[in-house]
Amino acid sequence: MVSVYVSYAWKDEEQHRLVDRLGTACQARGIDFVRDTSHVGYGGSIREFMDRLAAAGHVVLVLSDTYFRSEYCMYELRGIYEHQNFRKRVHPIVLSGTRLHKPKDRITWIAHWIKEKKELEEELEALEDPKHTLELRKSLEDYADFHRLMDQLTSLLADMNTLTEDVHRDTDFAALLDRIAPVDDDFRRRIIDEVHHTLAHNAHLSKALQGRLHDSLAASVSDLAEALCAPPPDQAISTLLFPATLACLKSLDAQSSDFADAWTTAKSVLAWLTLLAVDARSVGVEQRQALAAGRLVFEIAVSTPLGVEIVSSRHREMAPQLRVAKSNVLGAGAIEQPRYESGWSEDAPLENLLLEIWSCVFPEESRTQLSISDRRKLQATLRVRREQATFHHYIAVPADQAKPLALSAFYQRLLAILPDLSLIFFHGDDEASALLVSDEYYFMALIHQFLTIPDLLAKKR
Repeated sequence: MVSVYVSYAWKDEEQHRLVDRLGTACQARGIDFVRDTSHVGYGGSIREFMDRLAAAGHVVLVLSDTYFRSEYCMYELRGIYEHQNFRKRVHPIVLSGTRLHKPKDRITWIAHWIKEKKELEEELEALEDPKHTLELRKSLEDYADFHRLMDQLTSLLADMNTLTEDVHRDTDFAALLDRIAPVDDDFRRRIIDEVHHTLAHNAHLSKALQGRLHDSLAASVSDLAEALCAPPPDQAISTLLFPATLACLKSLDAQSSDFADAWTTAKSVLAWLTLLAVDARSVGVEQRQALAAGRLVFEIAVSTPLGVEIVSSRHREMAPQLRVAKSNVLGAGAIEQPRYESGWSEDAPLENLLLEIWSCVFPEESRTQLSISDRRKLQATLRVRREQATFHHYIAVPADQAKPLALSAFYQRLLAILPDLSLIFFHGDDEASALLVSDEYYFMALIHQFLTIPDLLAKKR
C-alpha cells in the first residue's frame, strides 16, 4: 500500500478540515494516510514523527502564510528538501489567499525568520547566565536555516504547477491522488492474480513465504499474493521474497525436481512483482502504443537496461524475462550492443550487429555472415514473436552515448532490414523516473543477487 504523509499548520482550523477531507479521499483510494493526530500518541515524540515525514516517499504540503511562519512546518519542509527527489515526493496544495508566486510576496517570510532569529539572539544575550542553553541555540540554528533556505524552497514550490484549493475539494483531490497512486487497478489486480496462480502450484515456496510474512507481521495472512504485492516492490523482494526463496531452496535437494520447480516459481513471482515498480504515468499515450506494438520508442526515463525491460514489459502487459549479464540484469530478448572498432559510415558495424541479433534469436544456429535468406528468416521470426507476444527482442540504447545506434542514418538502415525489432532509447532522470523505486541501481543489484541464489547456495554446499 502506498503511504502519504501530510505537512500542515496544526493551529489553523481550516487546514484541519481540509486535511480531514484529504484523509477520507486517501482511504477511498486505498492510500495509507499518515498524519500527526493519528500517528503520534500521548507522550510520543513529535520530532521523530517529523523526521519520518521528511524521509517519506510522498508528502502533501498544505501551504499557507501560517505554514511558512511555523517552526514545526519549516522543520518538516527543510527535512523533505534535504532528502532526494524533492519535486517528485512533494504534492503541494496552496490555500486560498496564500501569495506565493511573486518574489515580493515571498520576502515577508524571509523577513519573518530574520526577525525571529534576531529576537531569540537578543533574549539569549540578555540572560545573566547563558549556560545550559544548548537546545535554545539549536533553535537559533534552525531559524538561520529557515532564513537561508526560504528563497530556494518557495521558488521551487512556486514553480510547481498546482490546482486551486476549491478544485481539490470539488474533485476529492483526484489529480493529487493520481500523482501519488495512479489508478491502475485492473492491471494491479491481474498481477495479484498471476502471483496467486503461480504460488498455488508450489507448496514449498508458499509455505516459506507464509512463514516469512508471519514473522514480519506477527499474524497469519489469508491472501498470500495480496500481502506480497502490498509493500513497495523493492521492499517486498528484499524482505519477503528473497529470504523466503533462500530458505525454501536451502531445504531442498539442488538436484531434485522440487528445487527446480520452486526456483521457477520464485523467478515468476519476482518478474510479476517488478512490474509494480513502474509508474503508470511514466510514458505518454503514443509511447504506450508504440511499446505495446513493439515499435521504436525514444527516451524512457530509466537509468539501467533493467528499467527498460520492466517498463517495456509493463506497457505490453507481460511478465519480464530477466537474466543476469555480468553485473547487469537484462531482458531475455535484450540484444547487447557490441563494441565496434569500424567507422560508423562503414557497413561492418551493421553486419556485426545483425549477427548479434541472429545469435540472440537463433542461438543454436551459428553464422559468420547473414545471407538474404537469413535476413528474411530473422525478420519473419521477429514479426511472429511480436505479434504473438511470445518474446520481445529489442536493443536498449543509452540516449547520451555517442554510439553508432545513436545516429539516425544507422538505425534507419537497421530498421529497414528488421522493422519488427524495437530500439528503445533511455536516459536517467530522477525527477521523472519511470520507476517508483528510490534507487534504481539498488533495485537492479537486488534482482541480480536474487537471480544468483542457486549459485550462492551451490558455493556453500
